[in-house]
Amino acid sequence: EIPGPIALPMLRHSAHVLPRIGSFHHTVGLGLLEGLREKYGDLVRLAKASRTRPVLYVFDPELMREVYESGVTEPPRWERSPLSHHRKIAGTHCPFQGDESKAIWAAIRALLQDGTLLKNFNKAFDDIAADATRRLSDLRHAENALNEELETEVYRWALETIGVMIFGIRLGCLDGAVHVPTALNRTPEKTSLDDDTPEVCSLAKRSLHELNLAERLVRCSREIADCNYLVRSEKTLKTDSHVFNSALKAFDRHYSLTEHFLLEALNALNTSELRPEQVLIDKLRPLQKRILHLASDIFLAGVEPLAHTALSMFYHLSLHPAQQQRAHDQVIWAKESRDAGLEDPELTYIAACAKEALRVHPATGGVVRRSREELVVGGYEIPVGVDIVLAHGVTSKLDKQWGRSKAFIPERWCNEGWEPLKASRAHPLASMPFGEACPATGIVGNMLTALATRMLDKYRLEWHGPAPSMTTNGVNKLHPPYYFVLQNAA
Repeated sequence: EIPGPIALPMLRHSAHVLPRIGSFHHTVGLGLLEGLREKYGDLVRLAKASRTRPVLYVFDPELMREVYESGVTEPPRWERSPLSHHRKIAGTHCPFQGDESKAIWAAIRALLQDGTLLKNFNKAFDDIAADATRRLSDLRHAENALNEELETEVYRWALETIGVMIFGIRLGCLDGAVHVPTALNRTPEKTSLDDDTPEVCSLAKRSLHELNLAERLVRCSREIADCNYLVRSEKTLKTDSHVFNSALKAFDRHYSLTEHFLLEALNALNTSELRPEQVLIDKLRPLQKRILHLASDIFLAGVEPLAHTALSMFYHLSLHPAQQQRAHDQVIWAKESRDAGLEDPELTYIAACAKEALRVHPATGGVVRRSREELVVGGYEIPVGVDIVLAHGVTSKLDKQWGRSKAFIPERWCNEGWEPLKASRAHPLASMPFGEACPATGIVGNMLTALATRMLDKYRLEWHGPAPSMTTNGVNKLHPPYYFVLQNAA
């Protein structure tokens, strides 16, 4: 009885996006989800067809609450994926499975939502942001345009930031010289014939002995992201395919490098006085080697979304000079307050810019839950074994939840904001970029705020080029090339 597109005979539901045949051939990613909602409503079902199980899309935050509070759904287990296969080969168990692992994730989530604990990371995040900003300044070339290495540098920042959160030590992702493209080593501009060719970052062009271990982890993380090894597809689900075997090797390298930094972090705990940023690894110390599985999954799940959220934040700030100027003024005011010996003020407006970037350009379209028992959603009975997609990426831009929903308005998150636009008027579940259960939901804003603060202290972001297209490969991202210009702040 739930509305939705009909099952096409002998075809998969992906045929709905094929030219001529499909009704949604002109949309991808979030655009496809928005099209389904506009045509069918807040609940949309895809029948099984040739798929192994039906899918239910939920586009209303109150209906999402019913799913979350039912207590009878869980994240699906992709048993045939390269990551799952690697975990079995390595003799480990994915920490997303089992009651004990759920308890560990819940404990980490509770810790990372403790405001007092999060303050321990402020200085470390600021130091990392300062190093990243210095490197971005070195990337500038003709007329202060940032070069093609921008994405890799943002990945370096994301990995270093998440690394210090988990391990309490600096990994070294921001060490070494900045790669400046020349006529000899510049990546040729892609044509329409190269659309399926993965981007190759500068680290992949250098031999391993030229890279430190942290740079190898950055290189490995970019390979996993650019080649979509975490995305379920025909290539990644065929165990005899070249892509599947390449993914296994990449996950093995990633796991080994993560283990190296874990041992270094545990050794630092035992040989030196506890530093503020070691608060999380100290609380996890009783788990010892079991931290490895948690850390590896946090890196795999967190680095790419964080990096592309930062790029989206830069993009929106570059398009809105008035908001950027207000954020810059707040940074200068905070510096002068510290110099005068006054209490360090909170950078509420910059934090609002980070929240608004997460709302307008969410890293994911939503989260998937699988029903393990029957439940009722919106008055409909949902059977066992249905994949339920909670489309937070759509609800974060619904007009009935947000005034001027498509516009970048950080003021909606401020106490003095105009009442009709205030974020507090929206449903609590309307904007959840990483879903309800993501452990890092409470700390991502601090990471982005630290980076924006350092960036806007000395520089002004501009965008000199056409509007970028949005692509969805694992996460929602701005499609390069990036036309950022980094001017010195007045």
